[in-house]
Amino acid sequence: MPTYRVYYASREPKDGALRADPRRAYTAMSSDYFSETEWEEEVEARNSEEALEAFFGEHIKDRSEVMLVDEDGEARPLEGLEDYDWGRTYIWMEDGKLMEYQGLDEATPGKVTCPLCEGAGEVDEEVAEEFLEEYGEGEDGIDADVQG
Repeated sequence: MPTYRVYYASREPKDGALRADPRRAYTAMSSDYFSETEWEEEVEARNSEEALEAFFGEHIKDRSEVMLVDEDGEARPLEGLEDYDWGRTYIWMEDGKLMEYQGLDEATPGKVTCPLCEGAGEVDEEVAEEFLEEYGEGEDGIDADVQG
């Protein structure tokens, strides 16, 4: 069964009132959020739609907690049993934080996300471990000077 890498971010808005309303928080997020943490998780599934179902199954109680962000940047509840679409943006609240699904890729067996290119590619796990041992990873990412 294929493995998918799901990318998402958590954002904490400055205004506590925004925490309870993901629509308001998402609309205000472009200028008002104060921290962002990017995450990725691996999910095994037969296809991208099942990968998203499995991913959201680990992060929400039911589909009513997820909102779809439309082309105009407006968040709306999912309608009925509307399928997840890996190419769309979804938001939800988790542990008081606004979460945003940002995409997914099918993972290559034996590979991990490249620590140098911040998710833009894959490398062998051993190569990533060697790199992190040599250069480390600071609060703001990799602490390496890798000029060519």
